[in-house]
Amino acid sequence: MLTVITFVNGQQISVEQIALGGMLATISLIISLSMAEILAESKWWNSWASSTLDMHSAPLLLVFSLIVAFKILMVL
Repeated sequence: MLTVITFVNGQQISVEQIALGGMLATISLIISLSMAEILAESKWWNSWASSTLDMHSAPLLLVFSLIVAFKILMVL
């Protein structure tokens, strides 16, 4: 089992835990973007809903793009 040691507190984190975090981030991104598409056509869509979903989707999109870049680097 591969482990990664964090520099802050010295705890070991397994690669499986990192993969699980990436999977949860991807699922959260899919749900967030799906909610934005569904709510955009409803009567509850307003600037608050738009900014809230954008605020939650941006970091998840960053994590997803880093996961894709890491997977591409693993293939190369």
